Amino acid sequence: MKIQQLIPAFLLIVCLISCSEKPIDQVKEAEKLMELSREWANSVKDKDVEKMLSYWAEDAILMSPNEASVIGKESLRGMVERSMQIPGFEIHWEPQSAFVSKSGDLGYVIIKNYMTTPIDTLGNTRTVYNKGVEIWKKEENGDWKNVVDISNSDPSITSIN
Repeated sequence: MKIQQLIPAFLLIVCLISCSEKPIDQVKEAEKLMELSREWANSVKDKDVEKMLSYWAEDAILMSPNEASVIGKESLRGMVERSMQIPGFEIHWEPQSAFVSKSGDLGYVIIKNYMTTPIDTLGNTRTVYNKGVEIWKKEENGDWKNVVDISNSDPSITSIN
């Protein structure tokens, strides 16, 4: 008889515990991702390599137009350091929108970016505009890290604002 009385009490406790999980504020988390993306873009303008790298997860993948994928933080470090040494090279982006999953551990940011690269030895450059998506994952410590960064050219874009 006692076991029959304990079962409903046990089920009630389990229900209360599972129902007491704090819901994720998806809008607030998406706003965080937008701000992180802006901070990341500004770290590039400042040419702060360590800060730039801090936004990527250890196993992040970068897929840029007309380039092989760059996989892992150490490969990304080499790519960033080489890019910062190219005279006239510039990249900047502006987040357009963001979304975070109901579970609050995965999100994405839609961006527009531009990349300016030298086209000759006289210092002339060319600017290409791209659309892209940053996929972010929340780590165990609560920090968001970029896990996939992909973009491709879009001739219809003439500004990132």
